[in-house]
Amino acid sequence: MRFVDDRGTLLHVVRDGEHGPAVLFVQGLAGAWFEWNPVVPLLAGDHRLVRFDRPGLGWSQQEFGDDGRPLPQTLAGEAERLGRVLDAVGVAPEEKVFVVAHSYGAFHAEAFARLHPERIAGVVFVDGSAEPDITPAPGGPGRVLGQAFVRGTKALGLNQVLGPAVRRLVYQAASTTHRDPDRELGRAVYRSSRVAAAVVNELWSYRPSAVELLELRCERPFPEVLVQVLVGAAGAAQDAHARRWVERQREFAGLFPGAEVVELPDAKHLIAADRPDAVATAVRSLGF
Repeated sequence: MRFVDDRGTLLHVVRDGEHGPAVLFVQGLAGAWFEWNPVVPLLAGDHRLVRFDRPGLGWSQQEFGDDGRPLPQTLAGEAERLGRVLDAVGVAPEEKVFVVAHSYGAFHAEAFARLHPERIAGVVFVDGSAEPDITPAPGGPGRVLGQAFVRGTKALGLNQVLGPAVRRLVYQAASTTHRDPDRELGRAVYRSSRVAAAVVNELWSYRPSAVELLELRCERPFPEVLVQVLVGAAGAAQDAHARRWVERQREFAGLFPGAEVVELPDAKHLIAADRPDAVATAVRSLGF
């Protein structure tokens, strides 16, 4: 197990592969490094793969603010963190990398590309979050109440049951396999109150990050690089919600001139679990 010091916070980092272009993976909301495990053996032979856990998730330490609560995420802060992780594992600043981002991680990947175009070789968005019409949330006690809930479940020992149970439900709903490929590892990670607090923090950071991204799009162009947009399209022929999601992903792809949209009728949101081969093929289609 390897950790890197990110401004005083120890982040868990995993590297696979010794040769070839660098690929940075960014998982979705509440995700951990092992979400990408099904993809790794398909690319590690000729790519250098980098995965890491955001603060509080997986095996990473939490970042705390002056109030003693997990430090809220900002879009710019997470984009800069991607660069620091690459630096920490020895990827030179002048080397262009491929970024593969799932769901909420797409916010961070797009921001990184807009803020640091000199470091980007190409991007694969894996059922990325797309919020073209989002508005700032009204103020309220939600984040404080969420953290209070986490403390309460910890005191009662419920987090050891609730965390793994929620993860199982997510895979049943968002994967065509209905199966968690890393169930034991998932149980070990998601029973932690540290992880539960980080999940609440990401939930309350989602909307501000989406708003921040809309503003960034007006200020910074996206680099002229190849982009693949993978879409979990299972059920789109019958279900209006699934069909609307596919349409939104096509609209999202329109932000990136020349982007290729790949609809996967046998995959839901958790594409790395349902179609790891499609993720690997998308990376290779960018030029390697």
